[in-house]
Amino acid sequence: MKSTMGWKALCFLVLDLTSVVLASSASPPKAVGFQFERKRTPSGTLSRRSNVDVPLLNTQNSFIYVANVSVGSPPQNVSLQIDTGSSDFWINTPDSVQCTQRSCPLGTYSANASTTSKYLNSNFIASYIIDGNATGDFITDDVSFAGVTVKGLEMGVGYNSTCLANIWGVSYSSAEAVVAYLPNGTYNTAGMYNNSVLQMVSQGLIQSPTYSLWLNDVAASVGSFLFGAIDTAKFQGPLSVLPIVADPVNGKTDALMVNITSISLSTSDIPLSVNATEFPQAALLDTGTPTITVPTDVFINIANQLNVTSVQGVALCDCALANSSATVDFGFAGLNISVPMKSIVVEPTAVDLALFAHTSQQLPPGTCIFGIDPLSSGNFGTMLLGDSFLRSAYVVYDLANNQIGMAATNFDPKGSNIVEIAAGPDGIAAALKASASPSPTSSGSMPSATGTSSGAPSATTTGKTTSAGVSMVWGEGKQVLVLLGGLVGVIASVVF
Repeated sequence: MKSTMGWKALCFLVLDLTSVVLASSASPPKAVGFQFERKRTPSGTLSRRSNVDVPLLNTQNSFIYVANVSVGSPPQNVSLQIDTGSSDFWINTPDSVQCTQRSCPLGTYSANASTTSKYLNSNFIASYIIDGNATGDFITDDVSFAGVTVKGLEMGVGYNSTCLANIWGVSYSSAEAVVAYLPNGTYNTAGMYNNSVLQMVSQGLIQSPTYSLWLNDVAASVGSFLFGAIDTAKFQGPLSVLPIVADPVNGKTDALMVNITSISLSTSDIPLSVNATEFPQAALLDTGTPTITVPTDVFINIANQLNVTSVQGVALCDCALANSSATVDFGFAGLNISVPMKSIVVEPTAVDLALFAHTSQQLPPGTCIFGIDPLSSGNFGTMLLGDSFLRSAYVVYDLANNQIGMAATNFDPKGSNIVEIAAGPDGIAAALKASASPSPTSSGSMPSATGTSSGAPSATTTGKTTSAGVSMVWGEGKQVLVLLGGLVGVIASVVF
C-alpha cells in the first residue's frame, strides 16, 4: 500500500512478540525477527476503484498483515499493518471518525496517556486511494516489539482518520507522507525523519536498513519477517540481486520497484504479452496489496486461457482451478518466479457473498475470486506484486543500496540459517558470501505465535553457530532469547 497510490491491504497476519534476537559478543543485537500468524479480519467492505474499461469492485479485503507492538509508558498494546508500500508508522486514536463511527479492530493509542510521548507538530497527513485518509499530530514515543525497544520513534497519531488499519510503513523515508514532490522534479524534504527502519539502524538494533519477508504457503498459518538479516533456509536456488528502479510516475527512487521482463503462463509456449514495448516494466513489491496487477492485454490473455469471467468488475473463476498444475511465471533479470494457481485463486468469504448479493449478483456454487487484475487508473498504471505473488518469492529489501534480493521460496525449510546484512555497498551479496552454505544449521522450525509449531526446539535447546559466526536459538511462545556470537547456548530468557 502506498500513500496516494497504494491499496489497502487485505490479509490479517499477526506478527507476535515471538522473536529471535541475534547479537555478536561485542555489539548490540544485529537482527530482529518475528513470526506472523495468518488470520481473517472480522468484517470487510466493498471498495470501488476505477478500471480503464469497467468499474472494479474489490472484495478481497478479508486479510491484512499485522504486527503486535506496545507503545509508550505505560505500554499500550496495538497492532499495525506491515506495509512495504509506504513509510510512516501511525496509529488511530479512540476518538477518530473510524473508531467512533465504524470500528478499529487493531486497537488505538492515546499520546496523552503516555509519559514518554513528545509532541512535535500537527503536520501528519496520509492519504490512500482506497480506505480513506488520516490527519493529526507527529509525536515521538518508545515502541517495543520482538524483545527490543525503539526509543523515541517518530510516528503519526490519526486524530482524524477514516482508515481501518494502523500502518507500519517500512519503505524509503523519501516516501513519507510529509515529503512533497514538487512540479520542478525535486522533493520538499522539510520534516523528513528517520522512519522505523532507519531508527533501528541508528540505535544499533540492526546493522543496515534491510529486512526480509517470507510469507510461506497460502495454506500455512505462519511466516516470518526479519529486520537486518537473511534466512537462507527460506529460499531455494540462487538469490538474485535486482536494482530498485525509479517510479515511472515521478522518476524518483522512492518506492520498492523492480523491473519485470516477461509474464507467461505455464500452459502456453508463447509469452502472454505480444507487445514487446510493455516490458521491462516496473512493478511494486507490496505487502499492502492482496493481488497482482498486470497490463490489460496480459490479463485478457490469462483470462481467456483460464476461463476467467467478470461480475461487477471482479475477476472470477472455477474454484477447481486452484488444483491446476498451471503457473503464472514472472521473469526478472536472471530469475523466474512461478506462482501456482492455489496462490491466485481465492475462495470468497461470507462477507464477499453477501456483498455480491447486495449488488443483485449471486455467485454460482464453486466460484472463486481470481487474484490477478488488469492495470487500472486507480493505481496510476503501476504493476503491483502483492500477496498472491509474494507467497512464491523470498524477498530481501535493501534500502541503503537500492537493491532487492529475490529467490523462489522454500515452502518446507528444515530450520533456519540467519545471516546478518552488514552496512556497506555489497549488502545482500556480502551476506550471502558470509554464509558458507545455504543449508540450515539449526533444527526445527520457528515457533507459532500461539504456541510451538511441530518440531520447534524448546527454549532450553542448545543453539548452533551459523557460518556467519552468529549463535542462534528460536524462542518459544512469548520468550525472548538473547544470544552471543561464538557462545553456544541460551544467555537470557525473558517471559512476558
